[in-house]
Amino acid sequence: MDSPFTQYFNTNYVPSDEQLTAIRGIISRGEEALNHTDQKIHGSMAGGMGELDFEELRRTGEAQGERIDNDILTTIFLEVLDQRVVETRRGEPYSLIISPKHPGVVLSHVCQRWRGAALSTKPLWRHLRVWIPIYPSSLAAQDTWRAKVAKLVEMTREWISRSGTRHLSVEINEWSSVLFRRDTGRAFINECSEFHEFVDVLCSSSARWKSLDMEIDFPQARFPNFPTMRLLSMPLHSIPMLTNVRLHCKVDRQRRDGLGVVPTSTILSAPTLRSLELGCGVVSQDIVKLPVVWSALEHLVFLGYESPRKLNAVEALQLFSECPNLVTCYIPLRNGADVPTSRAPISLPRLRELSLFSDRAHIAKGFAPSLILPSLRKLVLNDSGSYSSDAHEANGLVEFFERFGFTLEDVRFSCKSLSPSALHYALQHLPNVSSLGLITNNTVVSERLSAKLDNDFLVDLSPTFNRANTRITRLPLCPRLEVFSFDTGGSTLAERALVNFIQARRREVIVEDGMEVARLREVDCGGYRFRDINPVQALRRQGIDVDSGDFSLKNWSS
Repeated sequence: MDSPFTQYFNTNYVPSDEQLTAIRGIISRGEEALNHTDQKIHGSMAGGMGELDFEELRRTGEAQGERIDNDILTTIFLEVLDQRVVETRRGEPYSLIISPKHPGVVLSHVCQRWRGAALSTKPLWRHLRVWIPIYPSSLAAQDTWRAKVAKLVEMTREWISRSGTRHLSVEINEWSSVLFRRDTGRAFINECSEFHEFVDVLCSSSARWKSLDMEIDFPQARFPNFPTMRLLSMPLHSIPMLTNVRLHCKVDRQRRDGLGVVPTSTILSAPTLRSLELGCGVVSQDIVKLPVVWSALEHLVFLGYESPRKLNAVEALQLFSECPNLVTCYIPLRNGADVPTSRAPISLPRLRELSLFSDRAHIAKGFAPSLILPSLRKLVLNDSGSYSSDAHEANGLVEFFERFGFTLEDVRFSCKSLSPSALHYALQHLPNVSSLGLITNNTVVSERLSAKLDNDFLVDLSPTFNRANTRITRLPLCPRLEVFSFDTGGSTLAERALVNFIQARRREVIVEDGMEVARLREVDCGGYRFRDINPVQALRRQGIDVDSGDFSLKNWSS
């Protein structure tokens, strides 16, 4: 669609009234075509990439013809790509795989004009998501595997070419690591020219790598020359853009043999590295000894050494001391001594999100007071340890709320290891939290002493009103709460009390004397199955609008 105003682009020309009318008409027709085409594409793709209605897409492309400018087509194509990226992050691993089902391929097959637009949209091809075919476990399967790898080489080279000079997101996965259950195929794989060519093609694009994600076996200790290991040892000058690295090992625990799989990986030394994720067992040695420029790191996910080895509180603090510029962090904790009170606190001035996971431990007392986190806004404490005392003074978990509660806005933690009074005390320190998640499926010494999502607790989270229900007379815990989630792990819930809590938090009242409570927008029930009531019907009976879209009750059944 050629514009009659092309000659005036990038100038200071002021259009006349007649020209303004013409411009509005062009914009209106473009928006109409954009909305129509956008609906058709997303409607055709609603069933997944494997169920696309190609004929419908073809008719849409031909019907719109020259009504849609190439810039608008590009916008639609990139929106489709972004949708697939989101699906991939949600656990749908095949949305962006290099294959005929890739959104770029699908869109380029609609019609000739769409093909031209898709091939010229370089960002559409910036994801190199590759699944290595299942390694052959017999001589009879080797020729077939070689042919699949040759096809993969061809397609990977085409993707790299179509992406132009764009930064690349590279992801390498294996369908299985059957090769390493038996050593029968080692010589064939190591000598397979097609497999070496595949790695060569990937390495040839390393100057444009923005992120590298590998979820494969790491066999270099047994097979030092295995082709995929070259991806971990790229020369630093060949990866000038590498910002994100994610490494997960697919080898099961019995076959790791205590091997540290990336102790000398050169990609970890990249000075541009800002985000690092290491899966469980990828590292067996002291993590701080890895050749990472820790002071430059902003995002860290470390899932621990070989199970059950995790960091204790002192080791975690040592890691923090190496990473003064962290913005987000996820690490696992194990049992260990409390942190000495004489230890100097560590400052992480930029840290906004911290997640600590301890599956069979409690958070050590003194850990929180050893940190200075002025920017902390999100805190996840998945502590499944056991406490027999209800004294919050002895609880390292509660220390986090005492120290950082005022700045926190998003909190999720295991509350069953607390007594009801300790939970109440903890929530008193969260006046600005807008999102609260409670986990009650962990093990405790005494079920009788542990906190529950019972009537008393939900009453504490609910405001008290005057007789006319028009004014608040007592503020609840967490007065700014808008999103509430819970996971009972199969335990019972005070179902009617939950409905009353929602009704109280949704009520519109007159605000005076600072008695203001945020309106609840969402409750996530964590898959809870209601036994006594249907919560939606109960809320409707109490006059709560659950259909307009400004409130959501989700992940429940009855």
